[in-house]
Amino acid sequence: MRELKDRIYTFCPNRHEALWGAEEWLVSVHPAGPSIVASGEAKGKRLCDIVSDVPLLIKVIDAKTRLSVQVHPNEQTKLVTGGDAKTEMWCALDDGFVYAGLKAGTTAEMVENAVRDGSFEELMVRHDVKAGDVLFIPGGLVHAIGDNTRLYEVQQSSDTTFRLYDWGRVGADGKPRELHIEKGLQAIDYTLPAPQIVGGVECPFFRFRQMHLDRAVDVEGDSFTILYAFKGAFTLDGVEYPEGASVFVAAGGDFTLRGSGSTVFVVKA
Repeated sequence: MRELKDRIYTFCPNRHEALWGAEEWLVSVHPAGPSIVASGEAKGKRLCDIVSDVPLLIKVIDAKTRLSVQVHPNEQTKLVTGGDAKTEMWCALDDGFVYAGLKAGTTAEMVENAVRDGSFEELMVRHDVKAGDVLFIPGGLVHAIGDNTRLYEVQQSSDTTFRLYDWGRVGADGKPRELHIEKGLQAIDYTLPAPQIVGGVECPFFRFRQMHLDRAVDVEGDSFTILYAFKGAFTLDGVEYPEGASVFVAAGGDFTLRGSGSTVFVVKA
């Protein structure tokens, strides 16, 4: 069994700029931005060369202006639309707002009309979120992130997005960005209700919980674990990680987290 210190990895900054703000890819094996180990014997190696199966992509999304209205395929609709399935969840890092889910009774015809006449916002359910609020966003659910909103996102390792509506915005070239109406309509699951705010998520693709540390807490290490210091610092194997730090722990045995009134996100596949 490998020693704990040899199973702990931190990664180099992996920032992706966008028209609306930026994403920091904290943990990634995706070809569009793989995580690179920042220190230790594995420094400079890609995570995908060290751990063979990490089916998740973890991000911090910093939206200065709102993102496009979009939908991702799920395991069934990807067979029609192409691309990779993408179920995700958000945990608000600060107070903000998002849109998640269509209002009851919304039809494909209403969606198409809203794209043409600019009334898409009227079809969506708005959620005003507080720091620590969690929303589950399964593939097939229409959604958008609001202005000045920061989120921690856990998702399947996929970069497939169908843009339905873009608020009349233009890209860096001064032209409207491409929409994916046909595939987006095929990807929408109209049976999905708007999500409710929860504290954690357990689904077939990942598990997410918020752990409050006011003492030593043991964490099962039968599979890889991704940690994020949400509020305050935590200590792992004698090393203190400050607020905002992200740590990947490879499988190989249980480990202990310590903190003093801090809150840590714990993610497993």
